[in-house]
Amino acid sequence: MSNRSRDLLILLGAGASADAGIPTSAAMITQIEELLRNDPDWMPFRRLYEHVRSAIHYSAGLRGRFGDQVVYNIETLVNTLLELERNEEHPIYPFIASWNSRFLDLAGKDFCEIQKFREKILERLKGWMCPEDPGRRGYYSGLRNLQQDLNYSLRVFSLNYDLCVESLRANEFRVETGFAGEGPNNPWDPQRFAEIETSGDPFPELYLYKLHGSINWKRDTSGRLYQVDQIQNVNARAMELIFGREFKLEAGDPYLFYTYEFRRLTSEARTILTVGYGFADHHINKLLTQAIREPNGPRLCIASNCRQEDVDSEQDRIATLLDLNCEEINPCVVLPYRASELFTKEDIGSFIKNLIPQDAQPFLEAEVSSEENIDNGDCAGVQA
Repeated sequence: MSNRSRDLLILLGAGASADAGIPTSAAMITQIEELLRNDPDWMPFRRLYEHVRSAIHYSAGLRGRFGDQVVYNIETLVNTLLELERNEEHPIYPFIASWNSRFLDLAGKDFCEIQKFREKILERLKGWMCPEDPGRRGYYSGLRNLQQDLNYSLRVFSLNYDLCVESLRANEFRVETGFAGEGPNNPWDPQRFAEIETSGDPFPELYLYKLHGSINWKRDTSGRLYQVDQIQNVNARAMELIFGREFKLEAGDPYLFYTYEFRRLTSEARTILTVGYGFADHHINKLLTQAIREPNGPRLCIASNCRQEDVDSEQDRIATLLDLNCEEINPCVVLPYRASELFTKEDIGSFIKNLIPQDAQPFLEAEVSSEENIDNGDCAGVQA
């Protein structure tokens, strides 16, 4: 059971939780702009927001990027605010002759308005991660069905802060997150991942590695990480998230441990299944590319919210982002499924089994049903 549990690695991106009512990064921007127009608490920041957004687009234009070529989402906005908030502490501050005068007026004394605006967004983030109707995340139960069909532990890496996967916990379904329980008396312990493999204790049904943190994480005064039940008690500035930062790799645990595990397990997996991942995180992409290029590297299967007729163009887009040539991207399969569609497939166990190569020459001899129309050699996808 333990050996086969490394055959399949699942990577969840923001799109995986979109159907649970948790907005994607781009959708968060839409909601913020609506709040700035209509909510009295947010309206004082509208002119500041418009100035910062205009500056981001102006900067992209100087580099020859216009219109849809400009990457602008909640992460871009918060990262820009974070850099501005550093003000005199920023390394390039001594090289700045003067700030834009209009920006100085909007930012307030010591850039206090920048700090207030960023904290308001972080506070709103907690609300986004806890939608009013928790029943909408019910499709995640497909992971439980998948584990039961495969009959080995699932390895799930998530880039999301929400608690959709943790909601699967039940007496008969254990989700290992590195915590023995909640509160400061149960700090995060990486040995919980290692000891289980060597102790002979029953395996958890699912290992969860949250690469960018979690909305219910908090640190005590000595720096030890623990999880809480009520996220309302977590101060926005103290949230343990890698959110709105240009570099999403942090040299400290649990992030360093999870990244190391991601690197190790991607190289051991036979199939990497991404669900709702937009391939916008450079360090994740580099590790995926590194694993794919290894001899007998894993097959990459991508569940993407695209139409069947757009499968080839989606594969081309991903090949560009992963810096893979046609020969390298060919074994990859694009599955035109939203997460809710994939996880609720009645035959999800056999469907995923057919994506996992069964021998040392995986891409040539994998058992794939003709009914599911997976073409290993022609960059094709699967009929939804």
